[in-house]
Amino acid sequence: MSNDMDVEQATAPMTTTTIEVKAVPVAVIEVKPTAATAPATAPAPAPAKTTNGDNICKAAEQPKPQPVAAIATLATIAEQVQPTNAAVEATTNKGNNDKSNMDPALINFKVLYVLTQLCGLTMIVLVGTWIGQHFGGLGGTDNPKQEFNWHPLCMTIGFIYLYGNSILVYRGFRTTRKKTLKLTHAGIHLAAFVLTVIALKTVFDSHNLNDPPIPNMYSLHSWLGLSAVLIFCLQYVAGFMAFLVPGMRETYKIALMPLHVYFGLFGFVLAIASAVMGLTEKAIFSLGATYSTLPAAGVLTNIIGVLYVIFGALVVYLATEPSYKRKPLPEDTALLTGAANE
Repeated sequence: MSNDMDVEQATAPMTTTTIEVKAVPVAVIEVKPTAATAPATAPAPAPAKTTNGDNICKAAEQPKPQPVAAIATLATIAEQVQPTNAAVEATTNKGNNDKSNMDPALINFKVLYVLTQLCGLTMIVLVGTWIGQHFGGLGGTDNPKQEFNWHPLCMTIGFIYLYGNSILVYRGFRTTRKKTLKLTHAGIHLAAFVLTVIALKTVFDSHNLNDPPIPNMYSLHSWLGLSAVLIFCLQYVAGFMAFLVPGMRETYKIALMPLHVYFGLFGFVLAIASAVMGLTEKAIFSLGATYSTLPAAGVLTNIIGVLYVIFGALVVYLATEPSYKRKPLPEDTALLTGAANE
């Protein structure tokens, strides 16, 4: 028994010593990783004897280095994206403008406008053919009958085709500045006026120089025709003074505009009616009884008259259809208020 007790007493201190030896390396091993976890940009703090859990918390609390290079790269990308976004926005706006320009009403207008021009040009060519093949062509005062042929040709070009195009110039060239359109409108009217004066002179010469002379201003054609010319001239003077010459108040311009539009269309319709009457009068006087047999000259006369009516109807429709109206441009407002410095 005593021997067993001695053994137990001898072994008990050894067991306690072993436990203490095992605890010492734990503190020493845990201090070493703290130097590796410190930031490279700042000196590492002096190592302290801490537990593993405390060391992990301190490492988590250490501020992380900011990625300066990454931030600079992101800023560069943002600068590059801004012009790209602007380009995309501009492309989108352009696409929207293209879609607005492809409005069905505008497409219909373009088709009818081209058809109107083709009708008018065909009308002029046929009048020239009608004069050249069936009525001896053009001449001077020495041949009153041939001098008369200037009358239908000049009236067709000036008082019908150019007159109609001067009415359509605002809607046909809707993206042009308003002031440019005004000058173009006045210029086309001036050309039409010159041709009309030539046409009137030739018809009066052909009557007065004929042997025997032919009376003037006795037919309905001459009455309506001269009335259309007078309306045209008054329209030109009033429009020039009101809308081109500076000084008139805007309230007067606004009040005169509906009258200007109405009498412009009225004079044009009157010119078409007078032209159809003139063709019929010429065919009856020249062809006589053979007109009823539909000779080539008579058929061509009727075709020209139909083209007159079609051309006039297209012009009036294009000029009065609300969906074809020209939308004002930004500079138009400045021009209307007199603020444009041109």
